Amino acid sequence: MTQNLERIEYRKGLLEKGMRADGLPVKVWRGAKIPADVIKAINEENLLNLGGVYGDKNAGDPVEYDNLKLILTDDTVEITVFNRGITLFMSDDERVRRIHRVLCKLVQPGKNT
Repeated sequence: MTQNLERIEYRKGLLEKGMRADGLPVKVWRGAKIPADVIKAINEENLLNLGGVYGDKNAGDPVEYDNLKLILTDDTVEITVFNRGITLFMSDDERVRRIHRVLCKLVQPGKNT
């Protein structure tokens, strides 16, 4: 059975000391409302195989937080990146660059609002 992308949930923000990530606002796209360029980027960057946690939670105060949930027909892929800017600058991790390219599509000004 082919898995379909049914929903995307994306949380982004700065976590102050003692703050919980679930307190950050979440943007949700469902079904046909998921932008075609985002679906294309997810497939091109093979994001469904990159679930996990990336970056260093202790590399900043406040902590930059990105959390992407890709909800499929029968599965969920969750990607969390701490301090994405620092991680991109300090590491040569192609996985983080691929995640970054997709996240940028989700937050382009004037799009996906």
